[in-house]
Amino acid sequence: MAGVWAVAATAVGLIALLDTSGDDASKQASAAEKQITEVERSLERQINELEGRIDDLPQSADVSKLQDRLGKAEEDAAAAARDAKSAKSKVDDLEGRVETLEEDTGSTDGGGDPGGFP
Repeated sequence: MAGVWAVAATAVGLIALLDTSGDDASKQASAAEKQITEVERSLERQINELEGRIDDLPQSADVSKLQDRLGKAEEDAAAAARDAKSAKSKVDDLEGRVETLEEDTGSTDGGGDPGGFP
């Protein structure tokens, strides 16, 4: 809003400096006045647009909630990764134990069926 007043003050100063004697000076003053009015309207539209854009920005409370949710999601993802690693370790251990059992069973029945059936 201060910009509008600065433009208006500049315009008033320009109009005061113009020689008001003669038809040409009057035309110049009128043209300057029209330009000032156009600039004021343009600035007013821009200010209104910026105010609307500012009003549409998220509030700090909304951003804080999103940060909290993101932090929780990151914690959950880390916990899931730890659980998956633990499960893989257990599966690897079980596979090793099954393999050992199959080898032991295969060597005790004379090399027959690894399942231990004749």
